[in-house]
Amino acid sequence: MQVFYGPLKSWISGLLLPRQRRIFAERIPPEYRPAVLIVAAKGAAADFPGFLQLVMHQNYPDYRLVFVTESADDPAALAARTILNVPRGKDRWVSGKPAGEEVRQVDFVVAGLSENEGQKVHNLRAAIRELRPGDRIVAFADADIVGNRDWLSSLLAPLNLDLADLSSGYRWFVPKRDTLANRIAMNLNGDIAMLAGPAWCTLLWGGSMAMTRETFDELNVPAVLEGSLNDDLQITRIAREHGKRMLFVRGLMAPSPVDYDWSSFLEFARRQYLQVRVYVPLFWWLALGFTSLWLAGFSVTLYEAVQGAAWAWWVLLTVAGCNLLAHRLKNWQLRMLFPPEIWERIRGGRSIGWFTITLNFLLHWAIVASVAFKRDVTWAGIHYRIKGRQRIEVLGRNS
Repeated sequence: MQVFYGPLKSWISGLLLPRQRRIFAERIPPEYRPAVLIVAAKGAAADFPGFLQLVMHQNYPDYRLVFVTESADDPAALAARTILNVPRGKDRWVSGKPAGEEVRQVDFVVAGLSENEGQKVHNLRAAIRELRPGDRIVAFADADIVGNRDWLSSLLAPLNLDLADLSSGYRWFVPKRDTLANRIAMNLNGDIAMLAGPAWCTLLWGGSMAMTRETFDELNVPAVLEGSLNDDLQITRIAREHGKRMLFVRGLMAPSPVDYDWSSFLEFARRQYLQVRVYVPLFWWLALGFTSLWLAGFSVTLYEAVQGAAWAWWVLLTVAGCNLLAHRLKNWQLRMLFPPEIWERIRGGRSIGWFTITLNFLLHWAIVASVAFKRDVTWAGIHYRIKGRQRIEVLGRNS
């Protein structure tokens, strides 16, 4: 069944992508609700000025930005203040342009060091305290996403059209260097990205996430996040428990430039699956189960083929054909998602995807299984111990 599910899911996703885009383009919301966009940042990469220009010039009529950092001396805060010409001691920048041309204002927030929760969560909770009664949509973005001027309006479209209570996009890794580690990282992450869509398996991604103010208040998001290491999966779990409608915006697959070696990729992947195990354990068990079934089935079939069983060779040929079909269907969808210059950067890494499928499953299984009893994790130079979903101990910080 797993063999046939891959091409079927890729085909259905490819059909639903333009359909969802048409719905968002053709339906006019009764109103565009005022939104607050919260960005928790740490450090300023070379493309940070481009990111700031992105979030400040969205094609949305009424939104403001809350920019939060751990420290006032964080390079991201210093860079943003320099670009906007906001001196120390002043925490607000106000636009002089008409509504719709750029963000209405930018507020700077300093969160301080976290003591018993993840630093990002600590930053977000500090920013949330700046919410106002008029903020009718609460949106979140990571400070390294890539997009266009319609990113925010697309993210908020399901909320303004009352199609969902929460909405989210996802990321697609774009290798900066053409290395095997980067190719495998892109394809493993892509396998997960292509699963998104149906409501039952939607997981919110904090890099592009939004919710109505009514949902934010009903879920009591500040209390939900208190003491947590994770933001998006914790909100996903609580939202599902409350029966909230979560929608994956298929067109929001943010191209995320990455450059991993094997060590940094495995550290990232294990950190992600540790959080999945803690905050949405069903999905950890599903990942472990599906990868185990694939590897067991492939091993038995390969053994029988080596022993001369004709049926096993036919099964292996069918698997190869289905993998190739799924690979081509995914590429068809990616060409719809990304402009030509991004697709060309992805294309080379995708070339190995169809015949490394079993290697992908093996790596995926090893990563998932390796965090079965793991409690300690390092994230952005901070060492944590997870004692519960909302019981986090900070063990130390790198200088």
